[in-house]
Amino acid sequence: MTSATNSAPPPSLLGRVRAFVSSLAGRLLGLTVLAVLAGEIIIFAPALAGFHENWLRERMNLSQVAALALEDTPEVELGSELAFELLNNAGVQRAALEREGERVLLLEAPDAPEPGRLTTYDYTRAKGLQPMAWAFESLLAPPGRVLLVRARPRIEAGDYIEIILDEAPLKRSLAAFAGRFARISMLILMAFGALMYIALSAAIVRPMQELSIALERFRDKPDDVSIAFPRSARRDEIGRAQRAAADMADQVRTALRQNERLAALGAAVARIGHDLRNMLATAQLVADRLKQSEDPAVRQLAPRLERTIDRAAGLAASTLKYGRADETPPRLQRVIVAEAAEEAAAEALIGFGMDYRPDIEADLACLADPDHLHRVLANLVRNAAQAMKDHARGEKLVTVRGFRVDGRCEIEVVDHGPGVPEKLRARLFEPFVSAAPEAGGAGLGLAIARELALAMGGNLELIRSGAEGATFRVTLPAG
Repeated sequence: MTSATNSAPPPSLLGRVRAFVSSLAGRLLGLTVLAVLAGEIIIFAPALAGFHENWLRERMNLSQVAALALEDTPEVELGSELAFELLNNAGVQRAALEREGERVLLLEAPDAPEPGRLTTYDYTRAKGLQPMAWAFESLLAPPGRVLLVRARPRIEAGDYIEIILDEAPLKRSLAAFAGRFARISMLILMAFGALMYIALSAAIVRPMQELSIALERFRDKPDDVSIAFPRSARRDEIGRAQRAAADMADQVRTALRQNERLAALGAAVARIGHDLRNMLATAQLVADRLKQSEDPAVRQLAPRLERTIDRAAGLAASTLKYGRADETPPRLQRVIVAEAAEEAAAEALIGFGMDYRPDIEADLACLADPDHLHRVLANLVRNAAQAMKDHARGEKLVTVRGFRVDGRCEIEVVDHGPGVPEKLRARLFEPFVSAAPEAGGAGLGLAIARELALAMGGNLELIRSGAEGATFRVTLPAG
């Protein structure tokens, strides 16, 4: 049991090896090894073929030089022993040359084999990869073969020169060259592959490892600000991924902080909800007494005050937890836009001392929840009045326009304030983003208004903002 345990590799080492093999660095190393092997094969085959052909051509040239030496000294009697020695020095057994269709025997050893038992390599007709195939054939062929090699002569004119020789010296030279070339080329390719692996690791693997580690840590602890994402100036896909991950982390952390504030807001509202309902109940009693007043103006305002208190009581009862699905689902019905806008403006403009001007098509109606539409319009009118309150220039007038466009009902709230700051426009409808923080608001009004508009099948957007004021548009289905 002990020996079996000791013979097995340590689990931690095996785990590290498996992790490395499945990692980007391990795959890059595998690809580098494959590339080195492929490069070795690509350069080895042509080199071996070139050595094979050059070795044979060298024997042809030596044979032809020996034959020319005999032809140039006819006055000297050279015996068969000298001719054989010349062939032996050339390493061939027979040499012949074909000129103008006539085959001329140059030199021949006494024991030269017959042509029928020979392996022929004809370089005059070799095409494509044939020389490579001949080189590997000679390297791997069984011993005892005799070759007939034919090629174009290089020393004098002729159709071709052919020689017959034993393959054994060629095999030995090929084997020595192959071993020497393989060692040298493999060392060069391994050095090149190592440099490429180091360069690619530094340029690709390491940045991706840092990004992966940061993402995994951020997944486990998204609120940990000590987790920093690498943000480089690279313009490639890795640089874009790094910057996108850093931006995503900032957005997620911002959202988490907002959620924490929303949770705190919800807890605070829940704590004061009971007392607020009691205060609203007292206000309801006061409103009931005001309806019995003899003053016509007071009696006229009392119903409006009562409706306002009812809405406030409904909101307090639902705890106003923004971000949770606590809103009552909208009950869509046909709502007259002019009436809804006038009621919302009358409530929202109390205390601002500003005028309200409607510019709404006659009998324009939309499909909406009356209470939700009232909250949306009251919020927009109140924001418009707040924007113009401390603005020295501009007309103190809130205009509500309404018209029908292609089956939609579009309601626009126009003010003459300073407009929405450029830096806030992209985030204007996010919670806790306020265009007028000095007003003391929480920055939830526009976020809630858009949520209500979307729930009714419409939308809320800012369509104009500048020095002349801002315009918000509410789009709803036409009634």
